[in-house]
Amino acid sequence: MRSEHSGFTLLEMIAGMAIITIGLTAAIPPYLRNMRQGEVDRYTQQLEAGLFGLRAKLGQQKTSCTLQFDKSGLTNFVAPTELVEMNQHPERMECCNSDIEAAGQPSGCDYGVKIGKLLAQESSGAEKDKIIRDRTLRLLDQEGTRESKEVEVSVNLGSYELTPPGTSTMSEDLIFLIRSTNTRERLLRTRCILISSTGNIFRASWNHLTSSCEKRKASQ
Repeated sequence: MRSEHSGFTLLEMIAGMAIITIGLTAAIPPYLRNMRQGEVDRYTQQLEAGLFGLRAKLGQQKTSCTLQFDKSGLTNFVAPTELVEMNQHPERMECCNSDIEAAGQPSGCDYGVKIGKLLAQESSGAEKDKIIRDRTLRLLDQEGTRESKEVEVSVNLGSYELTPPGTSTMSEDLIFLIRSTNTRERLLRTRCILISSTGNIFRASWNHLTSSCEKRKASQ
């Protein structure tokens, strides 16, 4: 009688492992590329949302602000903490209005991330928390996110002035570039955010050939 057995031969197992290895080799690079591009896109959206929020607050509070970037130049990419995140460097945005003067600052000016606490110093409880949240001025609503550790940013100007309601007296556009820290991956796109002197904010892709922000999406 012929004996029957189940299972794989050594040759079949080797062939199966080879097929799996080939499949993983083909699938992993696109997966990692999409993951890194997603990090760039999410941080770009976070910065854009912060800029929209800042523009709205400038109009509501009748506030003017001066942005200072000591590491400017579109080819000079640095970590977000060195350019657009202001917890450790509040001096990057100084803002002025009559409420700041009334709160005890003779110059009428203070750093954006400190204004909320300044104006809430005589309040308490939920009212104080609301004033801090509503009156604090910054480029990003939320700093130190997971995406901020995976991207680097640059800006074209060393300083930029914003006036209510989020417009500017400067004729040149303010441009931020955001890219992955993994610059060896050539297929990853660099994203850009452009702020025009009229207060319009655009988020798009950066065209390295024309050195321009391709305005695929515009928001008023």
